[in-house]
Amino acid sequence: MVRLNNYIIKLLKNKLNSTEIDGNNLSLLNKGKFANAYVFRYSQGNTDLTIKDFTHCPWPVRITLGRFMAKMEYNTIKLLEGTPGVASEAFLLGKYSVVFSYVRGTPLSEIQKKDIKLPKEFFIELEKRVREMHKRDLVHLDLRNLGNIIKGEDGNPYIIDFQSSLVTKYLPKKFRKILEDSDISGVYKCWKLVCSEKPDSEKEKFLEDFNKLRKIWIFRGYPLHRAMRKIKRKIKRKINKTSK
Repeated sequence: MVRLNNYIIKLLKNKLNSTEIDGNNLSLLNKGKFANAYVFRYSQGNTDLTIKDFTHCPWPVRITLGRFMAKMEYNTIKLLEGTPGVASEAFLLGKYSVVFSYVRGTPLSEIQKKDIKLPKEFFIELEKRVREMHKRDLVHLDLRNLGNIIKGEDGNPYIIDFQSSLVTKYLPKKFRKILEDSDISGVYKCWKLVCSEKPDSEKEKFLEDFNKLRKIWIFRGYPLHRAMRKIKRKIKRKINKTSK
């Protein structure tokens, strides 16, 4: 772990062209397993960054999926540049790391655990920001996960973790609508669980209808996650064979 920390600090010094980068300001937020990123925060003065790094992944995963995931998240944040509620200042840090501004706040998953309720205005703004994202030809596809929505220090909603995101520009309209509806259903699910006021009857019906569709939806679980699981299983089988 110390070796990885030192490696990231070295990359930051080179990328930011600064000798003042201090390893003591680097902290681990999430220790991803196998094909999932290690997530770090680097905070020093006016610099506050999130770093997602795939260097720890097994070599076959690192040079394929890890490299792809880092580049994809970078491209997604750049595509959404200027959109309210999304991290900014994205850049690649080596081949297997992506860096962007750290979003200060509390995930809705933690707010729900504390049984805290947010005003409906928060979710009205969240829906507005998600629909703005759709106008940029992008769907998130994992907004039903309350951990991916942050209540920022300014009280506004922020969206993180674009590993499942998909560019929709060239998709058929009907299919695109289903994917966008999936995002909106995530907004309404969060609204129902964490808001001080329940969604209106129209939103409740939308959520109920989409939940029925989800049961038979061939993309349930999301394509990228399914692909990652398949790759993990194949690599594990190869490792097990070579170790025998």
